[in-house]
Amino acid sequence: MAETSTESGGLKRNLSLMSAISLMTGCIVGASIFIVPGQLSATTGPTAWLSYLIGGILILFSCFMFAQVGSVLPVTGANYMLCTGSVSSVWGFLYVMCYLLGDSFLFPIMSRTIAMYLGVFFPAINNHITMVSVIILVVTCLIALMGNDFSSKIQNGCVILLVSVVLIFSFGGIINADWSHFVPMFPHGINPVIMGAISTYYAFAGVNCIIDLSGEIKKPEKNIPRTVFVSFGIVLVMYIGMCVGLVGLIPADQLGVATPAVDAAKLIFPGWFSYFIALAAVAACWTTLNAIISAMSRVLYVLGKNTILPKKLGKTNKHGIPSAAVIVLSIIGVVMVLFSATIMQYVNVSSFYLLLTSLLVAVASLKIKKVFSKEYEGAAYKLKGAWYYIWPALAIISSVVFMILQFTSDIKMTGISIILLPIGVALYLTRKRKIEATGVNLDQEIMKGM
Repeated sequence: MAETSTESGGLKRNLSLMSAISLMTGCIVGASIFIVPGQLSATTGPTAWLSYLIGGILILFSCFMFAQVGSVLPVTGANYMLCTGSVSSVWGFLYVMCYLLGDSFLFPIMSRTIAMYLGVFFPAINNHITMVSVIILVVTCLIALMGNDFSSKIQNGCVILLVSVVLIFSFGGIINADWSHFVPMFPHGINPVIMGAISTYYAFAGVNCIIDLSGEIKKPEKNIPRTVFVSFGIVLVMYIGMCVGLVGLIPADQLGVATPAVDAAKLIFPGWFSYFIALAAVAACWTTLNAIISAMSRVLYVLGKNTILPKKLGKTNKHGIPSAAVIVLSIIGVVMVLFSATIMQYVNVSSFYLLLTSLLVAVASLKIKKVFSKEYEGAAYKLKGAWYYIWPALAIISSVVFMILQFTSDIKMTGISIILLPIGVALYLTRKRKIEATGVNLDQEIMKGM
């Protein structure tokens, strides 16, 4: 396995703790933070914050699991390596397929949302959403190609802007709150609050993105667990603060509008603050887009290094970035944007596959102590005793439950997309047989890359 030095698998360890936290926070929080809390409040009542808390607790199961993976296996594509080593190379490839499918559907969602919010500043954009979305994707990939140092500075600035705007709004809403808006707490009963956790669970999706960048994080054995839990805490505070601030200013039953945060901000802030909300929404979507491109390109890079995919994907440019992988992703993103009708068209499918990736990693992590015994014993952070089994088991249960809920909410589109899984596995097995026909044990070669 690669040592925790300046490089791992050919990629430089140049991501600081701050940059890692910024990437993970940006990956999780999208522009929906300015919309969904208000719309959720209109459905659940003033306790929408409780739906976020429930969703946060459920995703916390996966946080413990992913923190262990990153600490025990601080390498590029750590989740893929875990799935391959603990179960099989087919299981690992299945993880890659689900991960790529889940995140690919985010390309049109995030790029189109950025374009729509930019329309607040430049109204002409509203007539060219698709074209602007494509430009946003291409520019984001060009920034990624310029290296971690450059892209991290932009990512950090965007996350600081996003967090600052959300906290300022939340604080303003709380200190100016009309607390009578919170009575009664459950006007529609407790069931809508519990069901609301479905959408809030998806709002925390992206926890695992930083794990696949483990090979580029400084002092990963310590910084990866710190990144996971600090980012999770920041995100949870942001969501709950937004919910409480909104209801404090506007009664819950009046928040089911297109721009609840903008409407609420006008009650206590100067008019220009609404532009900062729009700018923060742009930052939220761009940081997610940048983070998933970074994480996905590293997974493709590992598969290129292992010759499962074309070797060209395993090459890096002068900045230490897997350039071919980034370019491939930009092409995929452009195609997804051109063929998507609305920004929300792929939300359920994306959620389904991101949940499936957590399920696959959770199953594999149950064997991490046995298969990677040396790395496990030397890890700075690891699950011990009963918790070694409890957290992955809870992650498996919650993933299965929410996958079923997501599947039933859009049976047609999710069902059609599932057909891609056996096709992908069949192609992989064909590729594997060709490689092993040359006398190479592919599974062994994959694990040598650690």
